[in-house]
Amino acid sequence: ASRHQEDEQVALVRTDQSGRAWPVTAATEPQEPKGGRRKRQMFPTHVDRERVRYFQDDDSMDLKDLVKNEKMRTAEDQNSLFMRMASKLMEKTDREYYTLDDMFVSKAAKRARSGEEEEMQRRKAIHEHQQLAARMEKCPYCFDSSELSKHLIIAIGTKVYLSLPSNQSLTEGHCLIAPLQHHTAATLLDEDIWEEIQMFRNALVKMFEAKDLDCVFLETNRSMKKRYHMVYECIPLPKEVGDMAPIYFKKAIMESDEEWSVNKKLIDLSSKDVRKSVPKGFPYFSVDFGLQGGFAHVIEDEHKFPHYFGKEIIGGMLDLEPRLWRKGIRQNFEDQRKKVLQFAQWWKPYDFTKKKE
Repeated sequence: ASRHQEDEQVALVRTDQSGRAWPVTAATEPQEPKGGRRKRQMFPTHVDRERVRYFQDDDSMDLKDLVKNEKMRTAEDQNSLFMRMASKLMEKTDREYYTLDDMFVSKAAKRARSGEEEEMQRRKAIHEHQQLAARMEKCPYCFDSSELSKHLIIAIGTKVYLSLPSNQSLTEGHCLIAPLQHHTAATLLDEDIWEEIQMFRNALVKMFEAKDLDCVFLETNRSMKKRYHMVYECIPLPKEVGDMAPIYFKKAIMESDEEWSVNKKLIDLSSKDVRKSVPKGFPYFSVDFGLQGGFAHVIEDEHKFPHYFGKEIIGGMLDLEPRLWRKGIRQNFEDQRKKVLQFAQWWKPYDFTKKKE
């Protein structure tokens, strides 16, 4: 064949609220042929006025399947299903024992029988995959992405890399730790990636300690649905400012977000890290002070919680101009090159990635 076109094969998955990925199967029953109607096959739901089953596949479903289906569905799915059924429920019945609940169940059963539910899950999985692929293509932090500024990279580990920000640094030595692959939050990371991030964190703390500096580590995950690349920022501070940082952050977190929050306002990370303290799939902000742990906050209203929250606090402590932390001041290539060379010199004695070779 002269025309050779490679078709990309993708395993479709849907991610639940806990960050687990579930495989999505195609509709098990063929859809009705277009241009004609096929008589629906009825199946008994009641015997002697007692309900014996709800759906056609009840006899073949076990508890594990039911739990999986429940976890796959979100509140939005349930609401849209309820609205669709409520708007179409105009059926009449003369059976006394046929209640309004039964009406809704019968309508849902018809959808399940025709394979609409599986088809809908499949469409959503395709949409999720396309969204993630588009996000990754333009991601400025994915290692394989054309958008990543390779000249800002300081060190590359097995699963994680260390780089400098493309905008003007908040303080001298401001750097970023990010996974090589597209991961969205520390709470969803595999153990080996998290451990490597901690190795970079340990090395940076030692490096800045030698310069008589404290450092603060920030992570903000606001829009979990948009699947942004996770970035763990390290910002060095003078010792006298670093000593006051926990007080400033604690006060700012307590005053942030909603006045009446559902989740605990301030989560202490001194004994447990963020992965054991914040539920998977929740948007959050976390701050660590050197190696001592710090605080986390589950974000209630993403519109009221700015993406620059942590940097704003540091900006206030150091009396920096707002545009530095709000939108960032662009830096030309020569300035970027200078800060990379300087940071690389500082980092060289602490670079654990080279010692393995």
